[in-house]
Amino acid sequence: MHAAILKYFCAVARAGSIRKASEELHVATSALSRQIQKLEEELDTQLFERLPKGLRLTQAGEQVLRHADSTLHEFGVLKGEIAALKGVQSGQVRIACLDSLLVKFLPEQIFAFHKAHPGVEFRVQSGAHGRITTMVAEGEADIGITFNISHPDDTMLVSDVAMPLMAMVSKSHPLAEKASVTLAECAQFNLLLQMDTEPIRSLIDVELSVLQRSGRILVTSNHLMMLRPMVKMGLGVAFYTPIGIWDEIAAGNIVGVPLTGTKLGALRLGLLVPKRRQMTHAAQAMLEQLSTALADLERYQH
Repeated sequence: MHAAILKYFCAVARAGSIRKASEELHVATSALSRQIQKLEEELDTQLFERLPKGLRLTQAGEQVLRHADSTLHEFGVLKGEIAALKGVQSGQVRIACLDSLLVKFLPEQIFAFHKAHPGVEFRVQSGAHGRITTMVAEGEADIGITFNISHPDDTMLVSDVAMPLMAMVSKSHPLAEKASVTLAECAQFNLLLQMDTEPIRSLIDVELSVLQRSGRILVTSNHLMMLRPMVKMGLGVAFYTPIGIWDEIAAGNIVGVPLTGTKLGALRLGLLVPKRRQMTHAAQAMLEQLSTALADLERYQH
């Protein structure tokens, strides 16, 4: 019962709204509101400021959130250890990753894991690098899959593999026949860029500005599924790692041309985990599977 109340509290705190939290939890707003009120009465303090546009944690609420996160995590570890005594994996594994990993890589990994451990459920969220690192650091995700660039001190990146950003063009594009290209060459054509991919988008913009080239941006979108068909149509140049476009590259519909003279061609992809927070049995097992899968990807690329 205590765990359920803390789970409700965390959901409301992160959503900033009882309505949004109720939709996420599939719990009636009236029931959720009563649980929050009950917790405030039990602690004899106000945990949320009621604002016109939602809820905001009070100072006491911030303390309760830290306690709730820690307690729920430890409870999850305990449940996993008890399940392990019975020879099974159970619980939830929370993963935050780049959206390109949702196309093929992660669905295949979850499918394989589910066959071996059907009692484990997954919660998967995509986001830009900065969002992924924050989720792992703050305990919202057990595993992050992102680039090996800056991340919080209380996290560490493991099992990283080479995953360079490449210029993605259609097979009929003028750049498709080149062995490699520079950003300056890419900027001679329409650019198809992603939104909210910091710091990658900033690196592209900065390096182009140093070259005194900005390129003509034809389309910006926050989703790979929007830009990928536009690349196939030959409308411009996009910048992606191969991991989300391997099927099109293998079929010859999209060509990935290596980038030279830029840091973007030396990016590495890895698994971000907390340094000091114990992982559940299920999360540890998934981490080991993902480490093996990334190593296999690197061998496949070569």
